[in-house]
Amino acid sequence: MKKNQKWIERAKETYHFHKTKKLVDSEWDTRKTAKTLRRSHGSVCQDLMIARWLKTHSNQIERFDYMYEALEFIRKKEKEAELSDIE
Repeated sequence: MKKNQKWIERAKETYHFHKTKKLVDSEWDTRKTAKTLRRSHGSVCQDLMIARWLKTHSNQIERFDYMYEALEFIRKKEKEAELSDIE
């Protein structure tokens, strides 16, 4: 991992925290995670999206230096998948 990829570690930590809370409380949601971590709901959702993609696309995600690059890649791939479902 590159040295300036702290955003990847944060995404993993956010995911593990959220998943652990959901196992204990079935009504736990991303808003509760955001409130508990004192972060915005949007940033928590972005971390969870990155963490999910790391499970299957880690080589592609880890090549990015910045979080916004990874998010652009993920959104592009999701849009492509949506469009291919329509065709």
